[in-house]
Amino acid sequence: MRRKLFSIWSVLLILVLSLTVLVPGCTPTTGTIEVKATLDGSPWTGAVDYTLTGPGATAPTVINGTSVDDTFTADPGSWTCAYVSGGPGIFVDITTSATQSVVAGETTTFTLNFVSPEDVDISVTFKSWTHNGVPIPPQTTWVYVYPGDWIDVEYTEHVSGEEDAHVNVHQTSWLSVHNIGPWGEGQGAPVNLHVVNAPGAVSMDPSADISNQQATVEGVPFQPCALVPLPYCEPVTLDVEVDLELVVCNNYTKTINWIGFNPGGGVPMILFDGPPVLFESHDDFYNSVTFNLTAKACLEPGEGFEDTNPDNDCTDWSPTLTITYNPAI
Repeated sequence: MRRKLFSIWSVLLILVLSLTVLVPGCTPTTGTIEVKATLDGSPWTGAVDYTLTGPGATAPTVINGTSVDDTFTADPGSWTCAYVSGGPGIFVDITTSATQSVVAGETTTFTLNFVSPEDVDISVTFKSWTHNGVPIPPQTTWVYVYPGDWIDVEYTEHVSGEEDAHVNVHQTSWLSVHNIGPWGEGQGAPVNLHVVNAPGAVSMDPSADISNQQATVEGVPFQPCALVPLPYCEPVTLDVEVDLELVVCNNYTKTINWIGFNPGGGVPMILFDGPPVLFESHDDFYNSVTFNLTAKACLEPGEGFEDTNPDNDCTDWSPTLTITYNPAI
């Protein structure tokens, strides 16, 4: 009887060993990637676009994610998560790291972190045209300028929000210049402006840290020393863009020194030089050129800030100022 039992157990053992050899192993060959998100440190779910890039048969393998929380099957190896767009606020970073290792049979988690934008209200209003730094009375619509003079514009700017906060602001200002012509023998002739884009041509009072200043013409950047043609009777829009940091609750006056004329006489930092002597003439009246000027400005908050009242972010076009430049004086 014992021999029979021994024989039966022997047969069963052989069968078990045979099955172990014949049946494939259950060791996992892929891992799992989990993508989550937080808003101000708390879990958040919803639509957000991101990519997962890693190894695979057709490496690099790219998985496009469109929401969180979500999970994906992934080959073992190094995977990188990259934020694309969307989400609940301002994207900050990815934790624990944007690049992590995926291990077969295990779960690797990428967390997209967002913060809510800070509410602010930025505003800008036209204040005054100025001539040589002196405000031009509102009732004055025509001024004469001479070599050494300059024309600028002043705006009032303000940021409301959490007191003493520093807000990054992008400013765009425009000056429409309408060449209505030299008189007399030069009637209908085009003239040129000369790009200067001098540091300090845009200034703030109280002072503010300006990190970038770019002069453009019709939205196209122009480098210093370039010439800007002003055709007869065709308005041309000059632009200047600046990035700067403003302090909440401060009232600022922004001054833009747009055009100086024959700056050998000590014209301050300016964006553009006016035309030189136009024609050889003994009559000052027939050696002058006249421009109609209008100005406008807009502000927009930088990353991390949300404007609660966009209606006061831009001015209307200012009242027209007509200037006549006489280079013969």
